[in-house]
Amino acid sequence: MTVLLRFKTFLTSVGLAAVLFQGKWLPPVEALEYTSDGVAIVGTTEPLDINVTAGTSREDLISYEFASYIAVHFADFNLPDGDSVVLSSPDDNDTVSHTYTGLGRDQAGTFVASFISGNSITITYNSVGAARAGQGYRITGYSRGYSTMLQESICGDGDQSLPAKCYAPGANLSEELPLSYTRAQAVARLLINGTYMCTGWLGGSEGHLFTNQHCFEQEDWVLTTDIEFEAESSSCSDECEIQMGCAGKIVATTSTFITSSDDIDYSVIKLPDCVDLSPYGYLQMREDGPVLNESIYVPQHPGGYAKRIVSTVDNGDNTTIRSVKEDGECGKDQVGHDADTEGGSSGSPLIASSDNLVVAIHHCGGCTNTAVDVRTVLTDLAAKNISIQDLVATAGDGKTDRPSVQHDEFNDGAGRNTNYLSYRYKNSIYSNTNYHRTQYTHLANSNAGDYIGYHF
Repeated sequence: MTVLLRFKTFLTSVGLAAVLFQGKWLPPVEALEYTSDGVAIVGTTEPLDINVTAGTSREDLISYEFASYIAVHFADFNLPDGDSVVLSSPDDNDTVSHTYTGLGRDQAGTFVASFISGNSITITYNSVGAARAGQGYRITGYSRGYSTMLQESICGDGDQSLPAKCYAPGANLSEELPLSYTRAQAVARLLINGTYMCTGWLGGSEGHLFTNQHCFEQEDWVLTTDIEFEAESSSCSDECEIQMGCAGKIVATTSTFITSSDDIDYSVIKLPDCVDLSPYGYLQMREDGPVLNESIYVPQHPGGYAKRIVSTVDNGDNTTIRSVKEDGECGKDQVGHDADTEGGSSGSPLIASSDNLVVAIHHCGGCTNTAVDVRTVLTDLAAKNISIQDLVATAGDGKTDRPSVQHDEFNDGAGRNTNYLSYRYKNSIYSNTNYHRTQYTHLANSNAGDYIGYHF
């Protein structure tokens, strides 16, 4: 018979002042911080030193007042066959748990465990009693999520993003953007290495996930990234502006690195083949990229909150593409947009309202915000001979008023007539007047709409 020992490690916040408001203690507000690459830091690491020798079951409880989540740091993790460590919440209403055997997460031995929401975590070691010398594990610390984050990159009078449920079928905004909620199901909340927060999304039908390169400062961080779908509030009226709040489903706790580009600022990782991603669908990129002044919507996890979608600016107008092929502090060939974002929104897809296709990837805050042009990403993937099934949409894939492509004759001043692109949305024409060098060549014997030779 094994003996269960119970050890409690209780820590309270130090140097942070809670506020008494209307009889309730409110958590302190902690300023949003960033890495040198601009990744939102949504938590910090607290040191701890717990040494566990294998062979005797035990339970440890770690608490930190006002923490939004806790992720335990293990070292020298090496359990005998049949033993396990289970991480869970002491709250009986929270059924999420993570179990580790052998050498732990990804069989790494030293790792940051997947997070448990809330300010407490129970670490239960279950032993069958047999152990060799040197087996066990150390707890060297834990990441704890900040309680409340200060917002940034909210342009104008206030945040115009809304809970994703406001766009769900039957909700008021679903009439304007009928596929937005469905498309947003492919967007995930990423907790990277226990401390960093970004947004990612499924691109193509093979389980690839796109985000920013600056979210993965080190390639091996993909091995300790929690990928969480369905993290949404229960209704449109529930804001759930709580870091790591409104828990969804963590579908993967480790993934495979595929490629990235520091210059372009995008990364592609692949989720395990055993994960069923069919409930979430996937997004596709528009091969010919964004169009100046077209309307967009942006599903995202700002501040690590429940999923939100922004589709309007302060005066009620649609969020739009404000510039294309612009050079600035965030890089070359940037896409400017006016959608509200916050720390944690990095990696969010800019989806065209007209055809529900991804035209850019948000990566840099400010007013105007900037994003990575999908054409740049597709060019880089092609140069690396990386092919992702169903990543690029063919005509009509996105549905809902996909812009038709028409050609116009333009005299280039040298006596040559050259074809240029313009895009028709319902009754409006957005001509690519900023791109008089955007030339295409019509394929011989091809159907209208098939072109080669883009030069941007």
